[in-house]
Amino acid sequence: MNGTLPQRSNGLTKDDFPAAERARGGLLGIEGCPAGDGSVSVCPARDFQVAMVVPAQADAVFGARRQLACLLRSSGLAECADTVLLVAQELMVNAMVHGCASRPDGRFVMRAKHWRGCLRVEVEDPSTEQPRPRTATADEEAGRGLQLLDALVTRWGVDLSLPDETSKTVWFELDPAAGEAAS
Repeated sequence: MNGTLPQRSNGLTKDDFPAAERARGGLLGIEGCPAGDGSVSVCPARDFQVAMVVPAQADAVFGARRQLACLLRSSGLAECADTVLLVAQELMVNAMVHGCASRPDGRFVMRAKHWRGCLRVEVEDPSTEQPRPRTATADEEAGRGLQLLDALVTRWGVDLSLPDETSKTVWFELDPAAGEAAS
């Protein structure tokens, strides 16, 4: 990684996830996810779109990760699920710790979309502070997230909300059909 953030590539925009879905809260559009035992029938990879408003709390991040795992399995994307879940959790924890830190009732939005063989996950938080790549020492517990992201996904970037620039969205894309990463 060269210390600069990649520019947005072609993919989703906020228009792909209507404001009503974000305002409503909760995970939307998941079919085949059971309420209880976690077993789902796996089908060939199918397209989906989902949005979730997540409270900035560790248990809510865990719940969002679990729902995303169920969606990936039920959509036929189990092979790339570990990578997607690892990176999505990293982005959600960063949103919780850094993006929502100054807001006691902070929330962020996690969106995921699989369309025409490309999987995209976005995490939007209420901060405009850009993530900064850094090199963590061997003794530090934190500071490796952007390197992890860069190593595991096909593309990633950061966008400021427009027109008001009051939030940011960190996103990544994975092309499961072409392999889990192009790094």
